[in-house]
Amino acid sequence: MDIFERIKNNPGPLAKYADYGEGEYIFPVLEGEISPRMKFKGKDMIIWSINDYLGLANHPEVRKADADAAVQYGMAYPMGARAMSGQTHYHEDLENQLADFVNKEAAYLLNFGYQGMLSIIDTLVSKNDVIVYDVDSHACIVDGVRLHFGKRFTYQHNDMESLEKNLKRAVKNAAESGGGVLVITEGVFGMRGEQGKLKEIVELKKKYNFRLLVDDAHGFGTLGKTGAGTGEEQGCQNGIDVYFSTFAKSMAGIGAFVASNKEIIRYLKYNLRSQIFAKSLPMPMVIGALKRLELLRSKPELKDKLWYNVKKLQEGLKARGFDIGKTNTCVTPVYMQGDPIEATLLIKDIRENYKIFTSVVVYPVIPKGMILLRLIPTASHTDEEIDKTLDAFEAVRDKLVGGLYKQQMKDLNLNI
Repeated sequence: MDIFERIKNNPGPLAKYADYGEGEYIFPVLEGEISPRMKFKGKDMIIWSINDYLGLANHPEVRKADADAAVQYGMAYPMGARAMSGQTHYHEDLENQLADFVNKEAAYLLNFGYQGMLSIIDTLVSKNDVIVYDVDSHACIVDGVRLHFGKRFTYQHNDMESLEKNLKRAVKNAAESGGGVLVITEGVFGMRGEQGKLKEIVELKKKYNFRLLVDDAHGFGTLGKTGAGTGEEQGCQNGIDVYFSTFAKSMAGIGAFVASNKEIIRYLKYNLRSQIFAKSLPMPMVIGALKRLELLRSKPELKDKLWYNVKKLQEGLKARGFDIGKTNTCVTPVYMQGDPIEATLLIKDIRENYKIFTSVVVYPVIPKGMILLRLIPTASHTDEEIDKTLDAFEAVRDKLVGGLYKQQMKDLNLNI
């Protein structure tokens, strides 16, 4: 069969909804300055879908740092890959500050989080090594593991009995191949909002010989006494061998970093193909990240306000009978029963009639018959916005349970 013909006949589990949902539920366009209040289709909305945890995206000091750096250097500087002509003292300074902040010997800047994590996995392991990773890991981890030519095993989500069972298999296979074992998990699982059981995984090092790689995209800046992440929160940061996070969440920017001991970071600098053969991160993003990190470290009140809002939102949802799973982080999932079309009708209702913009997740990301509405609280949200959101969620939940959206599906002849 022709490749294009196959694609036409089978566009994928999400793309089959493109004609119905693009611009509305998939690839929506938000307008206005980044904040809890933006416009969607010309209407003011309370926004719960942007990962600006600490409200730094529109912080005046951040905006000034970004603008000043753009005026001074433009978006092209430095030109070339860092290994050739794109190295600056600013890049090095940011790396040193990040390493110090997360209590590691060294750090290395990455252009993008997704690309970075995928490449880290590919670079760290050889064909003789064995990977063991949480089955609910983010797509960047899954895709990184797919590049691995050696053995890999998944363990059930946050299930230490399952992890230990697979560690036994991995250690045995590694002994036979002459390789090692790499365990990969997330600090915070971005859909469920659960922390990875890092402390328990680190404890297993006493019984099994493995290294631990943690993707802490949602934990960095939000968890731990200083905001250094999930490892700090659980008191096991030293047991994380390779620590990764992105700037796209708490830092409200572009880029990422990986931190470890000096030897491993040196190895990654000289072998990480996605960085060696890519243009250096532009100066405004680097200088902007330095300012963001400075504020993250110097203004703990931002994280305090974030957690005030998290608790108010999550406790309010539970008090009204909503299922928010086992979240113990800022990520706030709200689970309901329904099919994908009901989900789209619910989302359209809550946006058009209640002015609440939130993301909806359906199969294949979560099981069939489930609807997940994911809320991302930030330090910028107000009590009024939270209260309005709680009222709106209660209203659309009652409509869903009462069969209103199911009836709308029949009336509109929707059966995609």
